[in-house]
Amino acid sequence: MTDKNARCDAMLEEHNYSSASEDIDFPLQPSSLSAKPNGACSSSSHNNSATKEASALLISASDKAGMAGIDRERINTIMLRDSGNSTFMQRQRKMDENSNRKIEEMKQRLECKDNASTNDWRRDVKKSTIDPILQNYRIKRRPTSTFVVVDMDAFFFSCHALDRPQLNNVPACVGGTSMISTSNYVARKYGVRAAMPGYLGSTLVKELSGGKESLTFVKSDFELYKRKSSQVRAVLEEYDPNMKMYSLDEAYMDISPYLEIQLLDRQGELSHENIRKQLSDKTNSSTSQLPDKEIHEILPLSNIHDAAKNLLHSIRLKVKQTTGLTCSAGLCSNFLLAKIASDVKKPNGQHFVGPSEQEILAFINPLSIRKVNGIGRVMEKSLRGACGIETVKDLYDKRAEVYLLFKPATFQFLMRASIGYAEGKHRESNEDDGDDTEEALNRKGISHERTFSPTNSWSDMCNRLEGITLSLVQDMREKSLRPKTITLKVKLANFDILTRATTRDVALFQNCSNHRQSSQDLVDIIINLLKEAKREFENGGGAANKAKKMAVSTAKTGSPLFSVRLLGVRCSNFQLGKDTSQ
Repeated sequence: MTDKNARCDAMLEEHNYSSASEDIDFPLQPSSLSAKPNGACSSSSHNNSATKEASALLISASDKAGMAGIDRERINTIMLRDSGNSTFMQRQRKMDENSNRKIEEMKQRLECKDNASTNDWRRDVKKSTIDPILQNYRIKRRPTSTFVVVDMDAFFFSCHALDRPQLNNVPACVGGTSMISTSNYVARKYGVRAAMPGYLGSTLVKELSGGKESLTFVKSDFELYKRKSSQVRAVLEEYDPNMKMYSLDEAYMDISPYLEIQLLDRQGELSHENIRKQLSDKTNSSTSQLPDKEIHEILPLSNIHDAAKNLLHSIRLKVKQTTGLTCSAGLCSNFLLAKIASDVKKPNGQHFVGPSEQEILAFINPLSIRKVNGIGRVMEKSLRGACGIETVKDLYDKRAEVYLLFKPATFQFLMRASIGYAEGKHRESNEDDGDDTEEALNRKGISHERTFSPTNSWSDMCNRLEGITLSLVQDMREKSLRPKTITLKVKLANFDILTRATTRDVALFQNCSNHRQSSQDLVDIIINLLKEAKREFENGGGAANKAKKMAVSTAKTGSPLFSVRLLGVRCSNFQLGKDTSQ
């Protein structure tokens, strides 16, 4: 056996690659990279390479609604010019080098497979393994499109615009020069979006408008957002008492129970309040009686879907009347599709996709793979680089390559996405779903984290951690959660991440009458974990050694080594069952 064949065999025996999406942070400070006036570059070739690099490294999410037709090339060049030498970009380049190496290895695995196979392995694996899986998904498709994803339009900004409507007419955003939380649709035309440093947003607006406009900043008000989100939830629960909100501005609903009551009312006299009461009674009932026939077996699909569209329009109208805020929505046969569809008619619109195979594929086939919830920047790059996959149709056509290169769970997720299928009544994602049942919470945990300008102040870190921890405590109290495992996450100024965790024999919050003491216990535990992380970093031990070496260059510029830009707290391993006093 030749050395080359040996390497191929070893490569084919390796575990398949997993390419989970990852969080990407933009740089918080401008770089010292010198640039010519007005962003001029020394040559056209330099311009082209700068644009490509900006696209590859700076764009961490697909374009938001309202960003169609923006001057992406010029925006990328400006962003790279103003942040090309930042710590973030240096970190991104290192990460991209790792991604590129993995992609090359994946391509070699494909080549080795082709060289080692005497027959058409793609055809064989499709016939024997992949296509039967896909057929099993197809026969389980829901016959009606009654799943809804409601997405509030530019939610944080819109909450402020209720009292300051003049903001709707100028480029504006919520946040500050360090970080933008969201932007309005006027600002998005200049490429300004969430998770972008405010100074970059200001530069984009100023340069792309020729100095005619400037970016207006609005200070965040999370109490306002929580209050308005609660109002939205109250409206949506009238139509689906079991709806889920995975964030302040996004809801997942199944309106089929409402439609069943409405459409099977032979007299047509049931009011919304009557239907709402019947829904509530069903939800609270300990026994549920299955209907003799499903609604699609009784009524024509066209009637059901016309009623669903009208009902969704009424829901959106009631949200607007109650809160003053507009929302957009997707109405489909599963949440994977409804999530994508909710973005199609933004702002203040809704999009329907029928449940048939033909309708689903016509909608999803032309889409960029990045439109699929759960496919992030890293996975997109892997699929493009290793397999040449750019659209959802490509994902289906290259399903044999995906089967070879990715781990089983990732492969299954990507195959479901390739035909627009999702299972169950929860949102489809390559990550953990957002279910908040006791079982799911015990598996995943609950966490809070905050990003801020890098600091090396110990008191500042402790104060921030205390605030994060107490906020998390409030959420756990509402869900009656008692954690045994506590994890601290620290993101350094150079974007490296340190974690520390501890597990207790006895869960916190056992004694309902003494939550204050348990809250302080949790704060003390977290502060001690931060001390351990700092000590480990300074001593160069364990995982902190690499982070410290990468931070040395930062230290030479005058910044302290242990400088932190994000702190997070996660609680998990919950004790289930009733409280017991100690």
